[in-house]
Amino acid sequence: MGPLLVALAAILWATDALVRYPLIQHGLDPTFVVFFDHALAVALLTPFMFVKHRKQLTKVSAPQWAGLFLLGGGASALATVLFTASFKYVNPSVSILLQKLQPVFVVLLASIFLGERPKKTFYIWAPLALLAGLTISFPTWEFGFLGSLGSGAAESRGSLYALSAAGLWALATVVGKGVVGKLPPMVVTYWRFVFGLVTLAGMLAFAGSFSDGGAAASFAKLGDFTILRSLLYVALVPGMLALILYYQGMLRTTASKTTFMELLFPVTAVTLNTVFLNAPLAGVQAAAALVLLFSITQLSIESRR
Repeated sequence: MGPLLVALAAILWATDALVRYPLIQHGLDPTFVVFFDHALAVALLTPFMFVKHRKQLTKVSAPQWAGLFLLGGGASALATVLFTASFKYVNPSVSILLQKLQPVFVVLLASIFLGERPKKTFYIWAPLALLAGLTISFPTWEFGFLGSLGSGAAESRGSLYALSAAGLWALATVVGKGVVGKLPPMVVTYWRFVFGLVTLAGMLAFAGSFSDGGAAASFAKLGDFTILRSLLYVALVPGMLALILYYQGMLRTTASKTTFMELLFPVTAVTLNTVFLNAPLAGVQAAAALVLLFSITQLSIESRR
Protein backbone atom coordinates (compact mmCIF):
# COMPACT_ATOMS: atom_id res chain seq x y z
CA MET A 1 0.00 0.00 0.00
CA GLY A 2 2.86 2.39 0.84
CA PRO A 3 4.54 2.35 -2.60
CA LEU A 4 1.14 2.78 -4.24
CA LEU A 5 0.46 5.94 -2.21
CA VAL A 6 3.89 7.39 -3.10
CA ALA A 7 3.30 6.55 -6.76
CA LEU A 8 -0.12 8.21 -6.70
CA ALA A 9 1.38 11.33 -5.09
CA ALA A 10 4.07 11.46 -7.79
CA ILE A 11 1.46 11.19 -10.55
CA LEU A 12 -0.63 13.98 -8.98
CA TRP A 13 2.47 16.20 -8.77
CA ALA A 14 3.06 15.51 -12.46
CA THR A 15 -0.34 17.01 -13.34
CA ASP A 16 0.63 20.37 -11.80
CA ALA A 17 2.25 21.75 -14.97
CA LEU A 18 -0.83 20.87 -17.05
CA VAL A 19 -2.72 23.54 -15.10
CA ARG A 20 0.02 25.90 -13.87
CA TYR A 21 1.59 26.34 -17.33
CA PRO A 22 -1.64 27.53 -19.05
CA LEU A 23 -2.29 29.93 -16.17
CA ILE A 24 1.08 31.62 -16.71
CA GLN A 25 0.73 31.59 -20.49
CA HIS A 26 -2.64 33.34 -20.13
CA GLY A 27 -0.97 36.21 -18.29
CA LEU A 28 -1.54 35.40 -14.62
CA ASP A 29 1.15 36.76 -12.38
CA PRO A 30 3.31 33.92 -10.93
CA THR A 31 3.48 35.67 -7.55
CA PHE A 32 -0.31 35.83 -7.46
CA VAL A 33 -0.66 32.13 -8.35
CA VAL A 34 1.64 31.11 -5.48
CA PHE A 35 -0.05 33.63 -3.14
CA PHE A 36 -3.42 32.00 -3.87
CA ASP A 37 -1.97 28.55 -3.05
CA HIS A 38 -0.63 29.78 0.30
CA ALA A 39 -3.74 31.74 1.25
CA LEU A 40 -5.93 28.69 0.69
CA ALA A 41 -3.53 26.43 2.62
CA VAL A 42 -3.42 28.80 5.60
CA ALA A 43 -7.22 29.15 5.58
CA LEU A 44 -7.68 25.36 5.62
CA LEU A 45 -4.91 24.57 8.11
CA THR A 46 -5.51 27.27 10.72
CA PRO A 47 -8.66 25.77 12.34
CA PHE A 48 -7.06 22.31 12.45
CA MET A 49 -3.80 23.63 13.94
CA PHE A 50 -5.53 25.62 16.68
CA VAL A 51 -7.62 22.60 17.65
CA LYS A 52 -4.92 19.89 17.48
CA HIS A 53 -1.58 21.70 17.92
CA ARG A 54 -2.34 24.97 19.71
CA LYS A 55 0.17 24.43 22.52
CA GLN A 56 2.97 23.45 20.14
CA LEU A 57 2.58 26.38 17.75
CA THR A 58 4.57 28.85 19.84
CA LYS A 59 7.03 26.49 21.54
CA VAL A 60 9.74 27.68 19.16
CA SER A 61 13.18 29.05 19.97
CA ALA A 62 14.63 32.21 18.38
CA PRO A 63 16.90 30.27 15.95
CA GLN A 64 13.94 28.08 15.00
CA TRP A 65 11.79 31.15 14.28
CA ALA A 66 14.55 32.41 11.99
CA GLY A 67 14.72 29.03 10.28
CA LEU A 68 10.95 28.92 9.84
CA PHE A 69 10.96 32.39 8.30
CA LEU A 70 13.72 31.33 5.90
CA LEU A 71 11.74 28.21 4.98
CA GLY A 72 8.55 30.18 4.41
CA GLY A 73 9.96 33.26 2.74
CA GLY A 74 12.72 31.58 0.76
CA ALA A 75 11.65 28.04 -0.09
CA SER A 76 7.88 28.20 0.08
CA ALA A 77 7.42 31.68 -1.38
CA LEU A 78 10.35 32.89 -3.50
CA ALA A 79 11.44 29.47 -4.82
CA THR A 80 7.91 28.53 -5.86
CA VAL A 81 7.45 31.91 -7.58
CA LEU A 82 10.71 31.41 -9.48
CA PHE A 83 9.68 27.88 -10.48
CA THR A 84 6.25 29.13 -11.63
CA ALA A 85 7.78 32.10 -13.48
CA SER A 86 10.14 29.77 -15.36
CA PHE A 87 7.11 28.39 -17.23
CA LYS A 88 6.81 31.71 -19.03
CA TYR A 89 10.22 31.32 -20.69
CA VAL A 90 11.00 27.61 -21.01
CA ASN A 91 9.43 24.21 -21.68
CA PRO A 92 7.77 23.17 -18.39
CA SER A 93 9.42 19.75 -18.64
CA VAL A 94 12.82 21.46 -18.50
CA SER A 95 11.82 23.29 -15.30
CA ILE A 96 10.60 20.06 -13.72
CA LEU A 97 13.68 18.05 -14.65
CA LEU A 98 16.04 20.71 -13.28
CA GLN A 99 14.37 20.32 -9.88
CA LYS A 100 15.87 16.82 -9.73
CA LEU A 101 19.26 18.49 -9.16
CA GLN A 102 18.18 19.32 -5.61
CA PRO A 103 20.04 16.34 -4.02
CA VAL A 104 23.31 17.64 -5.49
CA PHE A 105 22.71 21.09 -4.03
CA VAL A 106 21.65 19.59 -0.69
CA VAL A 107 24.92 17.65 -0.33
CA LEU A 108 26.99 20.70 -1.29
CA LEU A 109 25.14 22.99 1.14
CA ALA A 110 25.23 20.40 3.94
CA SER A 111 28.99 20.12 3.54
CA ILE A 112 29.29 23.91 3.84
CA PHE A 113 26.84 24.64 6.66
CA LEU A 114 26.62 21.32 8.55
CA GLY A 115 30.13 19.98 7.96
CA GLU A 116 28.84 16.75 6.43
CA ARG A 117 31.35 15.04 4.16
CA PRO A 118 30.01 13.77 0.84
CA LYS A 119 30.51 10.09 0.05
CA LYS A 120 33.12 9.27 -2.58
CA THR A 121 30.43 8.24 -5.06
CA PHE A 122 29.08 11.81 -4.92
CA TYR A 123 32.06 12.97 -6.96
CA ILE A 124 31.07 10.52 -9.69
CA TRP A 125 27.33 11.04 -9.95
CA ALA A 126 27.06 14.75 -9.08
CA PRO A 127 29.20 16.04 -12.00
CA LEU A 128 27.33 13.72 -14.36
CA ALA A 129 23.99 15.03 -13.09
CA LEU A 130 25.12 18.65 -13.42
CA LEU A 131 26.36 18.02 -16.96
CA ALA A 132 23.01 16.46 -17.85
CA GLY A 133 21.17 19.41 -16.31
CA LEU A 134 23.29 21.82 -18.35
CA THR A 135 22.45 19.89 -21.53
CA ILE A 136 18.73 19.92 -20.73
CA SER A 137 18.87 23.70 -20.21
CA PHE A 138 21.09 24.50 -23.20
CA PRO A 139 20.87 21.56 -25.66
CA THR A 140 22.84 23.39 -28.37
CA TRP A 141 25.70 24.17 -25.99
CA GLU A 142 25.80 27.75 -27.23
CA PHE A 143 26.61 30.20 -24.43
CA GLY A 144 27.39 33.35 -26.39
CA PHE A 145 24.36 35.09 -24.85
CA LEU A 146 26.02 35.08 -21.41
CA GLY A 147 28.12 38.07 -22.40
CA SER A 148 25.24 40.09 -23.82
CA LEU A 149 21.76 41.34 -23.01
CA GLY A 150 20.19 40.10 -26.23
CA SER A 151 17.28 37.77 -26.84
CA GLY A 152 19.37 34.74 -25.97
CA ALA A 153 19.77 35.99 -22.41
CA ALA A 154 16.00 36.34 -22.12
CA GLU A 155 15.47 32.79 -23.42
CA SER A 156 17.82 31.42 -20.75
CA ARG A 157 15.88 33.13 -17.97
CA GLY A 158 13.54 30.20 -17.47
CA SER A 159 16.40 27.77 -16.79
CA LEU A 160 18.05 30.24 -14.41
CA TYR A 161 14.76 30.68 -12.53
CA ALA A 162 14.29 26.90 -12.29
CA LEU A 163 17.87 26.33 -11.07
CA SER A 164 17.50 29.12 -8.50
CA ALA A 165 14.31 27.48 -7.23
CA ALA A 166 16.09 24.13 -6.93
CA GLY A 167 18.91 25.79 -4.96
CA LEU A 168 16.48 27.50 -2.57
CA TRP A 169 14.56 24.25 -1.98
CA ALA A 170 17.85 22.49 -1.28
CA LEU A 171 18.76 25.22 1.21
CA ALA A 172 15.39 24.64 2.88
CA THR A 173 16.25 20.95 3.30
CA VAL A 174 19.52 21.83 5.01
CA VAL A 175 17.89 24.46 7.21
CA GLY A 176 15.12 22.04 8.09
CA LYS A 177 17.65 19.47 9.20
CA GLY A 178 19.94 21.83 11.09
CA VAL A 179 17.51 24.31 12.66
CA VAL A 180 13.89 23.18 12.80
CA GLY A 181 14.37 19.41 12.71
CA LYS A 182 13.11 18.95 16.29
CA LEU A 183 9.78 20.69 15.72
CA PRO A 184 6.64 18.64 14.90
CA PRO A 185 6.23 18.33 11.11
CA MET A 186 2.74 19.86 11.12
CA VAL A 187 4.00 22.91 13.04
CA VAL A 188 6.82 23.38 10.53
CA THR A 189 4.40 22.99 7.61
CA TYR A 190 1.92 25.48 9.05
CA TRP A 191 4.46 28.22 9.81
CA ARG A 192 6.10 27.63 6.44
CA PHE A 193 2.81 28.46 4.74
CA VAL A 194 2.15 31.44 7.07
CA PHE A 195 5.58 33.04 6.58
CA GLY A 196 5.37 32.24 2.89
CA LEU A 197 2.00 34.01 2.69
CA VAL A 198 3.37 37.09 4.48
CA THR A 199 6.36 37.20 2.12
CA LEU A 200 4.16 36.81 -0.95
CA ALA A 201 1.83 39.58 0.24
CA GLY A 202 4.87 41.84 0.51
CA MET A 203 6.06 40.80 -2.96
CA LEU A 204 2.66 41.60 -4.44
CA ALA A 205 2.55 44.96 -2.71
CA PHE A 206 6.12 46.17 -3.19
CA ALA A 207 8.25 43.91 -5.37
CA GLY A 208 6.40 44.11 -8.68
CA SER A 209 5.65 41.20 -10.95
CA PHE A 210 7.28 38.53 -13.10
CA SER A 211 4.59 38.88 -15.75
CA ASP A 212 3.22 41.65 -17.93
CA GLY A 213 -0.33 41.31 -16.63
CA GLY A 214 0.52 42.34 -13.07
CA ALA A 215 -1.04 41.31 -9.78
CA ALA A 216 -4.06 43.63 -10.07
CA ALA A 217 -5.04 42.09 -13.40
CA SER A 218 -4.61 38.62 -11.90
CA PHE A 219 -6.95 39.43 -9.02
CA ALA A 220 -9.52 40.67 -11.52
CA LYS A 221 -9.39 37.33 -13.36
CA LEU A 222 -10.68 35.47 -10.29
CA GLY A 223 -14.15 36.19 -11.64
CA ASP A 224 -13.43 33.77 -14.48
CA PHE A 225 -14.66 30.38 -13.24
CA THR A 226 -12.17 28.47 -15.43
CA ILE A 227 -9.21 30.32 -13.91
CA LEU A 228 -10.57 29.99 -10.37
CA ARG A 229 -11.10 26.25 -10.90
CA SER A 230 -7.52 25.89 -12.16
CA LEU A 231 -6.12 27.77 -9.16
CA LEU A 232 -8.11 25.57 -6.78
CA TYR A 233 -6.87 22.44 -8.52
CA VAL A 234 -3.20 23.50 -8.28
CA ALA A 235 -3.56 24.31 -4.59
CA LEU A 236 -5.60 21.31 -3.50
CA VAL A 237 -4.64 18.34 -5.72
CA PRO A 238 -0.91 18.45 -6.66
CA GLY A 239 -0.48 20.68 -3.62
CA MET A 240 -2.07 19.47 -0.38
CA LEU A 241 -3.56 16.10 -1.42
CA ALA A 242 -0.35 14.84 -3.06
CA LEU A 243 1.70 15.87 -0.01
CA ILE A 244 -0.64 14.00 2.35
CA LEU A 245 -0.51 10.86 0.19
CA TYR A 246 3.28 11.09 -0.07
CA TYR A 247 3.91 11.27 3.67
CA GLN A 248 1.38 8.53 4.38
CA GLY A 249 3.13 6.37 1.79
CA MET A 250 6.57 7.07 3.26
CA LEU A 251 5.38 5.75 6.62
CA ARG A 252 4.43 2.45 4.98
CA THR A 253 7.37 1.73 2.68
CA THR A 254 11.16 1.58 2.63
CA ALA A 255 13.35 4.49 1.56
CA SER A 256 14.73 2.58 -1.43
CA LYS A 257 11.25 1.85 -2.80
CA THR A 258 10.26 5.47 -2.23
CA THR A 259 13.24 6.60 -4.32
CA PHE A 260 12.11 4.55 -7.32
CA MET A 261 8.44 5.53 -6.94
CA GLU A 262 9.47 9.20 -6.96
CA LEU A 263 10.83 8.71 -10.48
CA LEU A 264 7.22 8.52 -11.66
CA PHE A 265 6.97 12.28 -11.11
CA PRO A 266 9.41 13.52 -13.79
CA VAL A 267 8.66 10.66 -16.20
CA THR A 268 4.90 11.19 -15.98
CA ALA A 269 5.26 14.98 -16.10
CA VAL A 270 7.34 14.91 -19.29
CA THR A 271 4.88 12.48 -20.88
CA LEU A 272 1.82 14.54 -19.94
CA ASN A 273 3.46 17.79 -21.04
CA THR A 274 4.35 16.25 -24.40
CA VAL A 275 0.85 14.89 -25.03
CA PHE A 276 -1.40 17.61 -23.59
CA LEU A 277 0.74 20.77 -23.79
CA ASN A 278 2.48 19.90 -27.07
CA ALA A 279 5.81 20.60 -25.34
CA PRO A 280 8.15 17.73 -26.25
CA LEU A 281 11.83 17.65 -25.36
CA ALA A 282 14.44 17.67 -28.10
CA GLY A 283 16.23 14.36 -28.63
CA VAL A 284 19.41 15.47 -26.86
CA GLN A 285 17.33 16.82 -23.96
CA ALA A 286 15.49 13.50 -23.59
CA ALA A 287 18.80 11.60 -23.54
CA ALA A 288 20.21 14.03 -20.98
CA ALA A 289 17.06 13.60 -18.89
CA LEU A 290 17.64 9.85 -18.67
CA VAL A 291 21.25 10.45 -17.57
CA LEU A 292 20.09 13.00 -14.99
CA LEU A 293 17.44 10.72 -13.49
CA PHE A 294 19.84 7.77 -13.36
CA SER A 295 22.56 9.85 -11.66
CA ILE A 296 20.20 11.39 -9.10
CA THR A 297 18.70 7.98 -8.33
CA GLN A 298 22.18 6.62 -7.63
CA LEU A 299 22.89 9.58 -5.35
CA SER A 300 19.60 9.10 -3.50
CA ILE A 301 20.19 5.38 -2.98
CA GLU A 302 23.69 6.00 -1.63
CA SER A 303 22.41 8.79 0.63
CA ARG A 304 19.59 6.73 2.12
CA ARG A 305 21.88 3.79 2.80
